[in-house]
Amino acid sequence: MAWKKDNRENRLPAVLLGYQRRWIEDDSPVKVYEKSRRIGVSWTEAADCALLAAATRGMNTWYIGYNKDMAQEFIEDCAEWARFYNLAAAGVEEVVLEDEAKNIAAFRIRFSSGHKVTALSSRPANLRGKQGRIVIDEAAFHDDLAGLLKAALAMLMWGGQVHIISTHNGDENAFNELTGDIRAEKKPYSLHRTTLDDALAE
Repeated sequence: MAWKKDNRENRLPAVLLGYQRRWIEDDSPVKVYEKSRRIGVSWTEAADCALLAAATRGMNTWYIGYNKDMAQEFIEDCAEWARFYNLAAAGVEEVVLEDEAKNIAAFRIRFSSGHKVTALSSRPANLRGKQGRIVIDEAAFHDDLAGLLKAALAMLMWGGQVHIISTHNGDENAFNELTGDIRAEKKPYSLHRTTLDDALAE
């Protein structure tokens, strides 16, 4: 995609570690990150989402955490990266999105490209009508990850992207099943894995 070449090539800051750069450089339509806690993967994703939204030929990002604090932290990271990259973007705004089940608090940044990064405080009842990149953070802790994945993956028919990031939450959940299916080559998705020891080594 042109936006990647025009807006990302040679712009990744030196502060990013090897495993963080490899995540951004992976252009797979669906990629999954099996990670340790607090190693900066969501922060890295925010950098890439800011570049994506700022590009003329980029796209919108829909970030789905499982609480308001996660949504706010992600959008603040996007704003920080926008300032770092000197991207033309409006400040963070807090909005309420109407959903078929309930209203959802969200945080949003609009870029001069016309694209937006929107961080939701909870999972929408459906993703119909939304296009672009879907980021599902701490996926193993979502109540209905299987349903959320089904809705998100349906967007790929319009050329979107799905990024799934999580630490583990035991063996009996959809995220653990997903990573196992990728390793067994039952799912054709890209899988990244970084333990705390891996992160410290880099």
